[in-house]
Amino acid sequence: MNQIVIVGGGTAGWLTAGLLAATHCKPDDAGNLLSITVIESESVHPIGVGEGTWPTMRHTLSKIGISESDLVKRASATFKQASKFVNWHHSGLGNAYYHPFSAPQGSANLDISPYWLSMNTEQGQYASDVCFQPSLCDEGLAPKMSPQSNQSFVANYGYHLDAGQFIELLRSHCVHKLGVNRIVDDVTSVQQNEMGISGLSTRGHGEIQADLYVDCSGFSGLLIDKALNIELTDASHILFADRALVFQLPYQDPNAPIACYTQSTAQKAGWVWDIALQHRRGTGYVFSSRHQDDEAARETFADYLKLHTSDSIDTSSFREIRFKTGYRKKFWEKNCVAIGLSSGFLEPLEASSLMLIEQSATLLAEQLPADKCVMASVERRFNEQLKGMWESAINFLKLHYVLSNNDSPFWKDNRSSESIPFELSELLEEWRLRPVLESDFSRTSDTFSAQSYRYILYGMLDKAEGATANSFYKRALKHVDFANKQLSLNKALIKQLQARMPSHRGLIDSFFK
Repeated sequence: MNQIVIVGGGTAGWLTAGLLAATHCKPDDAGNLLSITVIESESVHPIGVGEGTWPTMRHTLSKIGISESDLVKRASATFKQASKFVNWHHSGLGNAYYHPFSAPQGSANLDISPYWLSMNTEQGQYASDVCFQPSLCDEGLAPKMSPQSNQSFVANYGYHLDAGQFIELLRSHCVHKLGVNRIVDDVTSVQQNEMGISGLSTRGHGEIQADLYVDCSGFSGLLIDKALNIELTDASHILFADRALVFQLPYQDPNAPIACYTQSTAQKAGWVWDIALQHRRGTGYVFSSRHQDDEAARETFADYLKLHTSDSIDTSSFREIRFKTGYRKKFWEKNCVAIGLSSGFLEPLEASSLMLIEQSATLLAEQLPADKCVMASVERRFNEQLKGMWESAINFLKLHYVLSNNDSPFWKDNRSSESIPFELSELLEEWRLRPVLESDFSRTSDTFSAQSYRYILYGMLDKAEGATANSFYKRALKHVDFANKQLSLNKALIKQLQARMPSHRGLIDSFFK
C-alpha cells in the first residue's frame, strides 16, 4: 500500500489526508513513503455546513499537527461547550435545556442520575443540577483561563469553525507540513477492473492510479455511487428533514458576547441552528419539505433571524441545500472508501455529520491495510463498524424528536411508533422503569454515550415521569450521601467558576495579543 488518491478537497478530503499523512509518516523497511494525493476541483465548491465539532476534534488536530492558536487565528474558531435546545420540549422548568460536553459531578466514581431522579425536593434542570457547564454557557464564560495548555482547570470543549477557512487551513498544513500532493483538476471518468477502480482520467493531468481510492466528492459520490453503484440505505422514514436554508448573520456590535454553545431552536417543521463565530453567526433552518413548503420555510427562518438583527432580511438570499437522509450500504467497496457526504448524510443536529467524517477518517488511518492481500478483511470490519456508528447516530438524533411534546404535524409524526427504530423503542420502554445505564451502550460503534443520552432524556423529562422511571431502581441506591455531596459540590464549583473564568470573547481576544 504505497499510493492513495483522495477525490475531493472539502473538510472530509483534507481531514482524511491529514490523518493518513500524520499516522503513516515514516518509510517502510524498503524505504517507501506513503504517497497521498488529493484531487480537488475548482468547479465543485464544498457545502460549507457543519461548523460545530465534538471535543474529539482537539485530539484529531493535535495528531495532525495543527495548534489551537492557529485554529483560532486562521479559522475564526470559537469554543463550543454544549448544545442548547430551545422549544423542543415545554415543561414547568422552562422551554430550554443543555447537552454539555463535561461529565456530571462525580461520574468517575458513580452515576448520580438515579439519585437525582429519586430526589423528593424540587429539582432544577438535570444538566444544571449535576454539571457546572450550563452555568458557564448561561454566563458567557470560557472553558479555560487562557490560551496556555498547562492549566489547573479546563472544561471539556469542542470548536465552532468557519468551514471555508478551516478547509484552507487543513489544505495548507497538509501540503506544506505533511507532504500531501495536491492536484487541481476534474475527474472526467473512472476506469474499473475486478479489483475495483483501476484509474482516474482527469482533464489536465491524464490518468492517475493508486492502490486505494478515497471518495470525498460530496453528494455526487463520484466513485462509490456513480462508478461502483453502492446504494444508499434510506433513513428518511426515521429523520424527516430533507432541506436546509443557510444564512450568515453578522454581529451588529463587533464586541457582542460570543455564545459558547450551539443553539438549536425548534420550529414548526424542523429546527434552526445558530453558531457563534468570532465575527458572525452561522445560522440555518433544517426542515421537512413534506411538512412545510419552501415559501413558508423561508418565512419561518426569516422570523427567527428578525429576532436577532434590526437589518432587513431578504429571504431570496438564503442558500438552499437539498439532501436525502441515509448512508451507503457499504462504505468500503474493493479498493474504494467513501468518507463525508459521499458516504451519506444526516442533518447537522449534535454535529453528527462532521463527527462521522472524523471517526471514519480516524478508523481508516488506524486500519489502513499494509498490503492488498488483507484488503477484504479490513473492508468487512470497516463496514461493520461504520454501519453501527451511523445507526447509533440515527438513534440518538431520533431521541430528540421522540421526546418532544410539540404538537404540529411534523413533531407528532416524529413520535409515531413506525418512525422509531426498534432498538431505540425498546430502550425507551425500559427507561420508563429504570435509569439509563452505561451497559446500554457498550459497543465500540456506539457513537453517543450513556452520559449524552441522560442529558437529552432527563433534559426533556417531566418530574413526575422521572419519579416513575426510578421507583423500582431505588432498591439499588446505596450511596445517597455521596450523591448528595456531589450535587452540593457542583453548586460550589459553579460559584467558584463564575468568579474566576474569563468571558468567552475575552479568551478569544487573548489569542491575538
